[in-house]
Amino acid sequence: MSSIASELDKLFSTYSSPPKKIHVTWKNKDIINKPYNIVRNGIRQLRDLNPEYEFTIYDDDDVESYLMSHLDASDYDLIKNKKVVEKTDLWRLLVIYNEGGVYVDLDRFCNLRFVDIIKLETKCVLPMYYDCDFSQDIMISCPGNIIHKRAIELNLERRRAHENVDLFYLGPVTYFHAATEVLLGRQVNRSPNASDLQMLREIIESCSHLQTYREEPMCNTFIYRGATIRSDKDEMYRHESVKHWTA
Repeated sequence: MSSIASELDKLFSTYSSPPKKIHVTWKNKDIINKPYNIVRNGIRQLRDLNPEYEFTIYDDDDVESYLMSHLDASDYDLIKNKKVVEKTDLWRLLVIYNEGGVYVDLDRFCNLRFVDIIKLETKCVLPMYYDCDFSQDIMISCPGNIIHKRAIELNLERRRAHENVDLFYLGPVTYFHAATEVLLGRQVNRSPNASDLQMLREIIESCSHLQTYREEPMCNTFIYRGATIRSDKDEMYRHESVKHWTA
């Protein structure tokens, strides 16, 4: 075990286990009852397969209130007029850091129970989107995780400095920078070279409290492995009057 992995193992051994909480956000809370494929095979199945978990849908007002109560006034001012998708990127980090548990985007399929895929000693799961970066649309962790702490700090530092503050950079890119800074001792950009990728996987695999999984969305992910299911995400967005984050 490398010295970094050894230190991480010691640190994560002091953390509690991830609490049995599932956090989902959408503009309204009745989305769970809508007849879309992506809901029926996604968050509804996620809830039903894990009845021992507290399941919470946060609407836009909940996200706003959480940001207001967990950010300094000056930091809240930097995000209060942004679109809800950008707010949600920061909100999910705050929720997972403060509350712990599982955050999942609404457009993920699920057919696996957490009890079958999360190891007993695991404190944090870092699924990887192909060989590109750590999936930001699913976060599984104990509260107080140093990775999410650094991601929050880095997000806010970049907002304060007005550093290339576009949505994608402050979301997935900053999350990967924070995670690699903790795991490797330095920030690595998305789509890392073969050497950095191997080092990341070796460190995670040698740390008994971390897990990863190479995801190939949408049908081979940490929480879904199976047949292709038709995604009606675009239809849902249209019916729910929601614009894609790139719009």
